[in-house]
Amino acid sequence: MHGKSFRLVFVAVLLVALAASCGGNRSTAKTTSTANTTTAKPPPATAFKAVFSAPSHHPVVNKNWPITVIVTDRAGKPVAATLQMNVLFAGAQVGQIDNGKIYHFVGRHHENIVWPVASIGQPLTLQSVVIVKGKTKKLLWPLSVVRK
Repeated sequence: MHGKSFRLVFVAVLLVALAASCGGNRSTAKTTSTANTTTAKPPPATAFKAVFSAPSHHPVVNKNWPITVIVTDRAGKPVAATLQMNVLFAGAQVGQIDNGKIYHFVGRHHENIVWPVASIGQPLTLQSVVIVKGKTKKLLWPLSVVRK
């Protein structure tokens, strides 16, 4: 009986391993076939890079929390952009920074955000919506405001 259960377990493990290796590696790359050669198309390059930075994910209530958004072209040169920042809770917008003001800048935007007492301990996300020449990127920065 012991040998039979070992074989069943062995066969089950083998079947699971075989099933995991078959069809589980699905590629999303599109291919173009010319005669007998197939080449993968690279994903479309984005028109710009946008990076959000802040000193931490835990701003202190009623204190300046400096943030920076840097926007460049693919070569790293500053580009003209617009920026609007929203506050999200569980993915839903619950507020806006500076009442939804749209900032216009070239290359770098810097400012200080002051978080109110009502935000302490809430799992929030700061969403920076960056637009360059009609292309949009949304940068997300999860945060939790703390009392110091």
